Amino acid sequence: MIAIKQPIDISVVVPVHNVEDYLEECLNSLHNQTLKTAEFIVIDDGSTDHCAEICDRYAQLDKRFIVAHQDCQGTLLTRKRAFELARGKWCVCVDGDDYLPFDTVLEVEVNLANKHDVDILRFDMSAFAENEEAVKNYFNFRKEWVGLIETPLEIIRAIYENGTVGWGMADKIYRTAIVKKAIQHLENVYLISGTDCYQLFLICFYANIFKSVKTEPLYSYRMGCGVSTAQASSEKFGPRSQILKVPKFLTSFLLSQAKYEEYDSIIRKLADRLIDPAIYVFNSIPDSEEINSFDCLFCNPEIKSEVIAALQKFYSNDSALLARKASKSSLLQAQKRRIKRVGILYPKLSNGESLPVVLRQASQFRENGFEVVLFTEEISSIDYTVTKDFPIVVLPRRGEDKRIRAFEKVLIDNRIDLVIYYAANSPELLFDLLTVKLSRRFFVIYQHENSRRQLTQNDPFFKQLIHTYKLADSFVVLSSMEQFYYRSHGINAINISNSLNTSGEKKRPLQDIADSQVSPSMHHHRLAEENRTRHVVWLGRLDNKQKGYEEALEIFSRVCTSEQNVICHVMGKATRETDVEYVKNFISQRNLRDKIIYEEFTLESEHVLKAADVHLLTSSCECLPMSLAHMISYAVPTVLYELPDLEVLKNKKDCISVPKHNVAEAARGIGELLRDDERRKQLTLVAKSPIKDFIATNPSHIEGWLKLISSLENRDSYQFLPVNQDVIGLVDLITSYCQGEINRYKDEILRYQNLAKQYEEENNRLQALIESHQKEVKNSQEKIGHLQKQHKSIQDELLCHQERIAQLNLLRKTDYDELKIERYDVCRGIFTKFCPAGTRRNVAVKEIAEKIYSVIKRSCSEEINRNSQNVEGGGK
Repeated sequence: MIAIKQPIDISVVVPVHNVEDYLEECLNSLHNQTLKTAEFIVIDDGSTDHCAEICDRYAQLDKRFIVAHQDCQGTLLTRKRAFELARGKWCVCVDGDDYLPFDTVLEVEVNLANKHDVDILRFDMSAFAENEEAVKNYFNFRKEWVGLIETPLEIIRAIYENGTVGWGMADKIYRTAIVKKAIQHLENVYLISGTDCYQLFLICFYANIFKSVKTEPLYSYRMGCGVSTAQASSEKFGPRSQILKVPKFLTSFLLSQAKYEEYDSIIRKLADRLIDPAIYVFNSIPDSEEINSFDCLFCNPEIKSEVIAALQKFYSNDSALLARKASKSSLLQAQKRRIKRVGILYPKLSNGESLPVVLRQASQFRENGFEVVLFTEEISSIDYTVTKDFPIVVLPRRGEDKRIRAFEKVLIDNRIDLVIYYAANSPELLFDLLTVKLSRRFFVIYQHENSRRQLTQNDPFFKQLIHTYKLADSFVVLSSMEQFYYRSHGINAINISNSLNTSGEKKRPLQDIADSQVSPSMHHHRLAEENRTRHVVWLGRLDNKQKGYEEALEIFSRVCTSEQNVICHVMGKATRETDVEYVKNFISQRNLRDKIIYEEFTLESEHVLKAADVHLLTSSCECLPMSLAHMISYAVPTVLYELPDLEVLKNKKDCISVPKHNVAEAARGIGELLRDDERRKQLTLVAKSPIKDFIATNPSHIEGWLKLISSLENRDSYQFLPVNQDVIGLVDLITSYCQGEINRYKDEILRYQNLAKQYEEENNRLQALIESHQKEVKNSQEKIGHLQKQHKSIQDELLCHQERIAQLNLLRKTDYDELKIERYDVCRGIFTKFCPAGTRRNVAVKEIAEKIYSVIKRSCSEEINRNSQNVEGGGK
C-alpha cells in the first residue's frame, strides 16, 4: 500500500546566523510541537559558529525539519528562500534566537487561522531582555490593538503611517499564497535590519484582510541579541542603518505598480519613523568607537534632506557634538569639480550695509567669468534696479521644517558649485553646511565678526561653532590675527579683505562710491561758510553688542549740548523694531529732534555722506567695517574707539582714536574737530591714504577669492590643519583671566546694583508709608468736616426746638385760658338749657360737670408737661 502524504497545514520559516547560544532552545521548541502536519524550514545563512551542525542534528532527529545551507546573504534573502520552499497553507516566522513558549502553539495557530480565514492574522506575544525599558519601548511600538482592516491601502496606512500596530513579522500568521506573491518583488540585496518592515509592506500590498485578535502569548521574543536590538556600536551600526534603504526599495516597487502617488504620504511618514530611531542609536555610539558612522545615516540619498532635518531637531542644543561625530565623514569630502556658479547666502538683504557689500562681491565674481545667484531669507526695502543682473532666491526662514529640502532644491536647480555663507554665527550653520556638502558642493564660511568679542564674553555657542568651522572647505576672515587664531584650532582659515572701492577700480552696478571720490574742491565747499551747519555721521547696523549705537547716541547728545550749528545723523538698518524705538525715544525724550536725525541707510544716502564733516565709529570689535570704508571714500575724518585688529588704520595718524566706551572722550574729539578747521582739513587730505596703503600691501578682494577657488578645484581631499594647543591654551588662559576680571567687576556692579535695589525698596517702603499717613490725614480731615456739619445741623435743630418751646410756653399763658373760657361757656349754655336754674337737676349736673372739668384740666396739664420735657430733652 502506498502511503498518502498528509497536506502541510503550516510552514515555520527559521533564518539562522551565528546564534549557537540560543539555537537549540529555538529548534527544541519546534521539535516539541504536537502538530504533525507542520514543516520547519531552517536556512543556515553562512554561520561561522556551530549553528550548521546543530541544524543538521535536528534534521536527523525530526523529519519535519528541512535544513539548507548557503553563503551569507542576509536575513532578507534567507527568509525569501525559506518562503519559496514553504508548502503549508499558512506560514509563520521564528528567528533563530527566539522560541515558541509551549508545545501546542502551532495547533493553536492553525485553528485560529482556519477559524478567522484572513490573509494576515496577528496574535499576542511576549518579550524579554535584561533592559526592561527596551521591552517597554518595543510594546509601545507593537501596540495592543484588536480589530479588522480591509483593503491593502488601509492596512498599510494603519501599520506604516498611523502606527496602529507594529510591523514585526513574528507575531502574525500569513496565507502562504499571498507571501509567495509578495516575495517575488523583493530587491536582491543584502539586508539584515529592516527586513520585517520591508517584507510585511509587500505582503500587506497583496492582502485583502488584516485582523488582530486577543490570545495567550504564542511567541517568545528575545531582545538584545539580534542586530536590531543589540547594544549600539560603530561595528553594528553600519548593518543596522541599512533599514533606511527600505523607503527607497518600496518607492521603486510602487513605481513599478503605478501606485506611488497613492502611497506617497505613507512612504514619507515611514521614512520619518525609521530615521528617528537610527539617529538615537547613532547618538549612543561612544566617540571612542566612532568610525565614520555618520555616513551610514545617508545610505539612502533619497531621504537625505529628511535625515538632516531630523539631525537638526535632535542636535539643536548641541550642534558641536554632531560636528565632532561628522568630522571623520568621507561624504563631506568635496569631489573635484570646476566652480562656475557661485551662490552667496546673506540672511537678510536690505539697502543698508549688507547690500553694497554683497553686490560688490557679486559684481567682481561676474567680471571674472562666474555666474552668481544671491540667496537670502528676507528682503527688506530693497532697490531691485541695482540687483537686476543677479537672480535672488528667497529661502524659508531659519527653523522652518521645509528649509533644508528647499535649500537642496535651489542648489540643484541653479547648478551651484560653491556657496559663500555670510552667517558664521547662525544656529542653522551646521545644517546648511551639511545640506551643501552632502550635495557634493563646496561650502565656504565668510566670518565678518571679530572672535575677541565672543572670547571675552565667554560665549559657549561660539566655542561650539569651532567644530562646525572645521567641516567647511574654507573659512574666510578679515585680518591676519583672526587667521592665526582660527588656524591654531585646525581650521582652514584664509585672510581675504573686504572689497574696497578705490579710484582705480572699475565702475560697479551699485551706487558707485568711486564716482563720489572727494576732491579738494569738495573740502573747500565744506569750509566755504564759516557759520554753516556741521554734520556728524554714525553709519552702521543697529546692533548694540557689536556696533554700539546706544553709546553713539550718548556721544551725539553731548556734542549737541557743547557745539553750535551741528546736526548728528544716525544712519542704519535695524534687525529688531525695538532698536528703532530705542533710537526714536532717546531723541524724543531729550528734545533733540532738530539735532539728531535718524534715517535708514540706503543707496540714495549719498547726500549725507558728501556733507559729512566727521564720522563716528563706536564698534567694539571690527576687522574692516564697511562704514569706515564708505566714509574714507568720501574723505571724512573719523573718531573711533580703539580697534587693535583694524589693520587698515594701523598707523592711526588719519583718525582720532579714544579708549573704548569713553563717551566723554569721543564727544570731546568730535568737538575739537568741528572747531578746528585746520586739523579737520589735514585729516581729510590723508583720509584715503590708509586704504591705498592697505591695498598696496595686501591682495585685492577678488584676487584672494580667485586664489581660494583655484585651491578648492585642485585639492584632492581636505586635510585638517594641525591644532596648536600652545596657542589655544594661551588664548584660553588670557581670556580666562580677562573673564575673571570682568566677573569680578560684574560682582562689584551686582553688589552695587543690589544695594541700589535695597535703597530703592526702602525708599519705596517709606514713600508708601508717607502716602498711607497722608491718606489717613485726609480721611481724618474729611471726618472732622463731616462732624462739623453734623454739629451745625444739631445747633440749627436745637434753635428750632427752643423756638417751639417758647411758643408752647406762650400758648400755656394765653391760648389755653381762652380755650378754657370758651369751653366753660359752651358747657354752661348746654347746662342751663337742659337744667334750668333752681331745679334739682341743675344742682346734680353742675356737680358732675365740675368733676369732669377738673379731670380734663388735669389731663391737659400733664400732656403739656410731657411735651415740654420731650422738647427740652431733644435739644440737649
